[in-house]
Amino acid sequence: MSLPQNQRGRWNRGGRPWRGTGRAGRGGGTGLGRGHHEGNGALPTPTAPPQQPLGLVVDTIDLHALLVELDEPDIQSQCYVASYNWINGRDPVIIVPAGLALFPILPLCFVTSLRVLFTFANRYTNIGSPPAWTPLAEDKKLKPDSEDVYRDINAARYPKYPMEPAVRSVLAMSPDFELASLDIVGCGSTIGNLLTFAGSRPRAFRFDVNVRIIQYDFGGLQILIRTETDGYLKPATPKMSSKASDTEANRSLENALDEIAVSTQIPSNHGKLEIKMGGEVVHQSSIFDIKTRAGYKPYNMEEILPRLWTNQTSKFLLAYHEFGLFDKPGVTSVAEDILKWQKANSSLLARFHALLKRIVDVVTDTKHTEFEISWDGQGPLCITKQIGEGRTALPSDLVNLWDINE
Repeated sequence: MSLPQNQRGRWNRGGRPWRGTGRAGRGGGTGLGRGHHEGNGALPTPTAPPQQPLGLVVDTIDLHALLVELDEPDIQSQCYVASYNWINGRDPVIIVPAGLALFPILPLCFVTSLRVLFTFANRYTNIGSPPAWTPLAEDKKLKPDSEDVYRDINAARYPKYPMEPAVRSVLAMSPDFELASLDIVGCGSTIGNLLTFAGSRPRAFRFDVNVRIIQYDFGGLQILIRTETDGYLKPATPKMSSKASDTEANRSLENALDEIAVSTQIPSNHGKLEIKMGGEVVHQSSIFDIKTRAGYKPYNMEEILPRLWTNQTSKFLLAYHEFGLFDKPGVTSVAEDILKWQKANSSLLARFHALLKRIVDVVTDTKHTEFEISWDGQGPLCITKQIGEGRTALPSDLVNLWDINE
């Protein structure tokens, strides 16, 4: 199955949910998906869907005419609400950690060939948790990726309601969660697109307005964001040094390489979503994000800091490789870098806050519930009515529950 180059998100302002689809890459980066391949293997090139015409204009937002109310808005009261992993199989099944959402676990996600390390490591953790960072005793050359890359695994696995797993996981972990207390619900890519517009970076995007899931207060706006993670750091344990252990680790890695072809199996049956409880809850401070680069391509941290700020991820792993051979990559703290970025970009964040508040006001001051937001890379942001076949964000039982919680 090949997924068009789009990214699904979701917005809500206390009442009925609206569904979202963005056509940019994860978190406002270069537009390449998480699994963007840099090796020599050939990947199928997804075919972008034909651009659909826009509907009737509801409003336009001129960035320079926004009413900026806060000079230095920042994120407060950040916490993790829920999380889930997809289980490979014919039917759509997610696993959600049992118990209260005191600490986060995040959706399992692999990046380029380095994902094999996590496939191996995750054999020794519970399903339902993100993969643990478990470096091998010796560097191992990894094969190039050879699979389809999905920009949104939720849309690929559950195309009818890509945001349903997020909402179901929230209610499974916190049955009394007050949905109506939220001002904005969206995916990390959707928020990243709007941050791009607030910064006047010329990159077009388009998504419908229609839900990992972290929550925080941004300048008085209660925001819930579904995001992804790459892994977590395990508590320090004595290091195994025996040759037998190293040999077994390398053998297990070879097995993981052989089995990687089925690691992204897409359900063939798009029936009712099934939820299973299990797995461990991981402390948020242990979570980290990953970027991989060929050794000859230096990485500019300014490209990832906006995403790390949006998703409140304080650890990062930048792994350089030479033709698939990674040279002892390690996880580092970027908490200070994120704070410096926030301080240096206070004007950008002030415009971003004003933009979010304006969108909330626009969509709540109209009788319509289905919108599309787009920007052609120049000029104002456009809010238009959806046209064509109706796209509902959630099944009726969740929509009704959302209304009940008002």
